[in-house]
Amino acid sequence: MQTYGGKDMSNITLRIVDTTGHTEMVNLSESQVLEQVSAVQGENWVFVDGLLIDRNELSNIEIADNALVTVTPMVVAGRA
Repeated sequence: MQTYGGKDMSNITLRIVDTTGHTEMVNLSESQVLEQVSAVQGENWVFVDGLLIDRNELSNIEIADNALVTVTPMVVAGRA
């Protein structure tokens, strides 16, 4: 995380995809991303910079600044 003027700055982008489209949140901190991902209902896949991450392990990895975190509905056998 970068610091500017004594304030922690982060630039993580979170994209949450659902059946109506997607929501994108920018300039989030790692803790904000974890909070938002935890609030998403249902079974979902979580990708950090294109790499599939177990949703339960997300809090155990360090998300880089400028990362793109994407949450998508889990697709099994071609069905959402």
